[in-house]
Amino acid sequence: MNRSTVRSGVVAVAALLALFPATAMAATPTAASAAPAKASVATAYHHHRIHARGVVVTGYGRPLHVRSGAGTSYRTTGTLRSGHKAYLTCKKNGTAVHGNHVWYRLAGHHGRYVSAHYVRVPARSSLPWC
Repeated sequence: MNRSTVRSGVVAVAALLALFPATAMAATPTAASAAPAKASVATAYHHHRIHARGVVVTGYGRPLHVRSGAGTSYRTTGTLRSGHKAYLTCKKNGTAVHGNHVWYRLAGHHGRYVSAHYVRVPARSSLPWC
């Protein structure tokens, strides 16, 4: 198995756990002591928690730049397509993009960030500050 195949499998498992958090939480030994306020799922290759799932909305089919830090001055490390579901761990203040200073940290991307201006998160989601 190569690294790409393993990473794809891990992402698929994390996505399934995000879809069925009650099942995942019931299987953990600490689920009984945890308060059922909100479900968060641990990624398999990092111990960051996924607190929300957002959808990339860039318009006109433009890609969203993934950056190494919370700001436009950080280097671009990749892109996400409009419509892509992004798993988010926390939020951080950074460079303003169209008046929005908030940036989201992506789960499982080694500290990569995207501007919150281009990611729609459900109103019931609450992301902690990094």
